[in-house]
Amino acid sequence: MLAGPLRVLAAARWPDGPEDELPAIAGFVESAFSPLVAEAAERCLRARYGAPPAAGAPRTALLLASASGDTGTADALARATATGQRVAPLLFFQSNPNAVLGHVAARWQLDGPVVALGPGFPDGPELHERAALLIEDGDAEQVLVITAVQGPPDRAGAVLLAP
Repeated sequence: MLAGPLRVLAAARWPDGPEDELPAIAGFVESAFSPLVAEAAERCLRARYGAPPAAGAPRTALLLASASGDTGTADALARATATGQRVAPLLFFQSNPNAVLGHVAARWQLDGPVVALGPGFPDGPELHERAALLIEDGDAEQVLVITAVQGPPDRAGAVLLAP
């Protein structure tokens, strides 16, 4: 059992202002969801570690929760199916939210577990409890918690938590 609440090592959000634009990520197409998740994570990790990789980072879990899920990819798949078009193979890859978490983990050389919670999962205190469980179980020493919602407006936040 952890002795107390988790402390915040770094935090970030997207957007920070009206001029913010999401950078594209190779291999992720037709939806802003994965770039949204990656950019919030990127900003948070940069606040703690500077440029990637996260040199000297302890075992770090990634925990993603989204009330909306990846609506952009779901819409693209539905359009292709409805019109009888061939579905782009990348859509199958990115339809699993662990794909973008794997991208973040590889870019930052993070070696903890990757957990994605689907639509309808509450955020806030319950996410902190899940992060604490990952640490208590010995799976990680810190947890990058990311929340993302496709809008409008699209928005995401990330917080790096540790005991």
